[in-house]
Amino acid sequence: MESTVKSKKELIDELNQSVQRSGTLTVIHTNAIADKIGLSATEFEAVDIITNNQPVSAGQLATFCGLTTGAVTGLVDRLERAGFVRRKSDPTDRRRVLLEHVHAPQIEDKVRQLYQPISAAYDTLLHKYSPEQLEFLLEYTNTLNDEVEKIIVELKQK
Repeated sequence: MESTVKSKKELIDELNQSVQRSGTLTVIHTNAIADKIGLSATEFEAVDIITNNQPVSAGQLATFCGLTTGAVTGLVDRLERAGFVRRKSDPTDRRRVLLEHVHAPQIEDKVRQLYQPISAAYDTLLHKYSPEQLEFLLEYTNTLNDEVEKIIVELKQK
């Protein structure tokens, strides 16, 4: 039996398609999780941005999310009313408002439960790989994420 070896171009094309599919599935998954906790996908992502970059200004959040400052004001109003974030004055510039994540154990537990099936699937999959393969996957993913962040900045500047 003869084995067929794919060309580098074929493999790159297949990998590009797989990464695109992964991105699409991530968006759909995020939408489903957000819906289960009563948020839009944009609101859910905004909470994640605030949590991972806090304190973040409303202007920075607008830039991260690709929204106008007016739209972010409404978004923050909704998140604050729902108990996800709080506003505080910037100690170095009283005109600026900083946003902080509010620790909400019940919501955080629910989100963890909703992510549990995908976390378990990732864990099972990753345990099949050697430490060297995992190092490669980590390097690849981090490099890809860095490139995507640069591309997003460039897209927003055009």
